[in-house]
Amino acid sequence: MEIGSLVSESVLFLKSHPELSCFLLFTWAFLETGLLLGLLLPAEKVLIVGSVLVAKGALSPFSYVLCVSAGTSLGYTATYFFGFFLGEELLSKVLKRFGVKRETFLKVKSFVERKGELSLIVGRFFAVVRALLPLVIGAFEPSFLRFTIFNVVGALIWATAYLFLGDLIERSFSIIITHKLETALVIALSLILYALWRKHGKDKKNLSGT
Repeated sequence: MEIGSLVSESVLFLKSHPELSCFLLFTWAFLETGLLLGLLLPAEKVLIVGSVLVAKGALSPFSYVLCVSAGTSLGYTATYFFGFFLGEELLSKVLKRFGVKRETFLKVKSFVERKGELSLIVGRFFAVVRALLPLVIGAFEPSFLRFTIFNVVGALIWATAYLFLGDLIERSFSIIITHKLETALVIALSLILYALWRKHGKDKKNLSGT
């Protein structure tokens, strides 16, 4: 099964079996970093659907944060040790086999050098960086205790951010459904203004250029 199909099947399963959502969310959060799945396809889609289910009341916020943060924390820990035993030089060669360019590796390395352990909090919000972070940090051989503290804090913040995103999406859809006419008018007006701007903006640019 292709990864794209796996994500789609996971989303359908999540919607059909909310009682098993904690296990699925934990698994995806772990695999994204534990097995570098995030290099191919991040887990955002599954996590966002899960957060929307929380907003709908099908899953408790506590369960969501606990399962997602536990999954990503353990995934980071497993990948940290992988990077620790490989070392920076060998890690760079291994990542090439995963299709990771040298430039990408150096960017993540620079990010880690500038932010230190704080990168475990900030970097989680960038898909490719999130997948490579624990590998690169592990290769630098920092204190495992400091790594664990920032890892857990970053995981909790990341999971909670998705929780708020799901609530925002649910509220936005509710507003659109409740105010269909107003929404349609706003969209139509926006399209008209955009079309006018494209037409007259281009004409003005052409005149100024002559």
